Amino acid sequence: MPPAVTKALKEIGLSDKEVAVLVVLLEHGPMLVSAIAKQARINRTTAYGLLKELMAKSLVSQVKKEGADRFQSIAPELLPAYIERRRDILADSKKAVEEAVPQIKLLRAKGKSLPKVQFFEGAEGVQQAYEDTLENNKEKFMRDLTGIDAAYSNLDPKFVQYYLNKRTKLGIRATYIAPKTEAAIEATKEDEKYIRKAKFIPPQYVFESEVCIYDNKVGIFSYAKENPVALIIEDDTIAHTMKTLFDYIESTTEK
Repeated sequence: MPPAVTKALKEIGLSDKEVAVLVVLLEHGPMLVSAIAKQARINRTTAYGLLKELMAKSLVSQVKKEGADRFQSIAPELLPAYIERRRDILADSKKAVEEAVPQIKLLRAKGKSLPKVQFFEGAEGVQQAYEDTLENNKEKFMRDLTGIDAAYSNLDPKFVQYYLNKRTKLGIRATYIAPKTEAAIEATKEDEKYIRKAKFIPPQYVFESEVCIYDNKVGIFSYAKENPVALIIEDDTIAHTMKTLFDYIESTTEK
């Protein structure tokens, strides 16, 4: 199956195992559960559960053939139209959720249940935490203590580029303090492009994490390759203290 097909199926919300089962059916036609499970390299019970999910999504149907229940996929020629419809539905759902977010935040604030600390785990969780520094940054400014070497060697390069582009597009300026390594010096060549300013501390003070201070929040991000985590603390007093500390360090460091 062409990679473009599996990629498109994942983009409309199918899990890896759902895609594996559907691809088997697209390639082979009506099949018994046992044969599907074997081809998809999953157990029979799991295969049956996945088939039920795919039937609910109108991607698979059940037929009686040669006296046995078999399963078949949607006709391959109908797949492009199905994917397009699902993308439209997802786009509408995203818009509806975005419109509802202010109401949800208001309800949580009224109930005084807004969490003060959020914990994120794993690469995707850390990336989601980084999104908060952009989406919830009314000041349009961030103060960063960062280890450039670890960031560029351990973080997903595609996400790093996406993040830098999005921050710049949103007009969020940044001042960052980093150990003066070769990688950090090289990074300054793009400071103007990414509306940021660098300050350096001695290179022996290397760290593999980032502290990002914005609005009334402090984000702490681990650059660990295994089990990366992030923590966002929302508190006026803590954020003010960290901003004051950052500004003092900035005033005493070199450009």
